[in-house]
Amino acid sequence: MPLALATGFDGAGKAPYGVGRLQHMTGDCVVSARVLLVGLMALCAAAGAASACQKTSNPQLDENFKNADPGWGQPDNIAAFTADGLVLKPPVSGSAWRSNAHFTMARADWCITVVNPANLPDPANEDTVGSAGVWFWGKDQQNFYTATISLDGKAAIDRLNRGGWQIVAAPAATPAVKTAPGAANELEIVTEGDKAIFYVNGTRVAATTGRPPANGGSPGLYGESGPKGTSWVFPRATLY
Repeated sequence: MPLALATGFDGAGKAPYGVGRLQHMTGDCVVSARVLLVGLMALCAAAGAASACQKTSNPQLDENFKNADPGWGQPDNIAAFTADGLVLKPPVSGSAWRSNAHFTMARADWCITVVNPANLPDPANEDTVGSAGVWFWGKDQQNFYTATISLDGKAAIDRLNRGGWQIVAAPAATPAVKTAPGAANELEIVTEGDKAIFYVNGTRVAATTGRPPANGGSPGLYGESGPKGTSWVFPRATLY
């Protein structure tokens, strides 16, 4: 699980934004070393597939990042808004996220799609590729929760509490995770009060009772990188 260390700088001398695993950096979001190559067919399939979200109507936010809501902030070398979606580039063996301060999750359904990298090592797991998923119940950049999958078919919930990582729901194998290169996974957190349920492709995989901020915190996206660098594409994010 990630360990939060001191704030650092990326290669361009810009303060990074994120919390690292192992020897990574901390702040708001972070940068990586490799560009993600995802096949056009996989992205088209992600865009055209029927949603497995628990809710499907009247979203507060329905984002494909082609004309991104200003609450995501400006694109940079950490997060890019592309025709394929939001691309997060964590540093090598690091992590990155973006949250949207225009929305809150006091009682919400936050459903996102993330596309697996097209080229995966063998084995592909959290150590070699990293993980990706939902950022939620964020009080600030040192206090939030994540619900993530890794490409060895596991799902987990973690918490960053005052800059230190805590396991909430330990990584557990589930056949709901699509592990193939270029496959799209739909990840979802449903919150009500201090309760949160994690779904992967419509299947309930974990739940927790936590300590959300008073307003539920902002919704966000989260990704980690392996030792050779990983980038994650998020084609869609919907808040109900």
